[in-house]
Amino acid sequence: MDDNKNQDFQDEAPPIFGTWKKLYIAVLILHAVIIFLFWLFMKIYS
Repeated sequence: MDDNKNQDFQDEAPPIFGTWKKLYIAVLILHAVIIFLFWLFMKIYS
């Protein structure tokens, strides 16, 4: 019974973007944007 519960949890789609791959790509893009903004902030105010 426990294995069935774990299998259902693993197959569950993320709440946004529909697939885990799309969610991971969105997170990577967000991190790249944040890094770029911090770099830009550093260049402007240094």
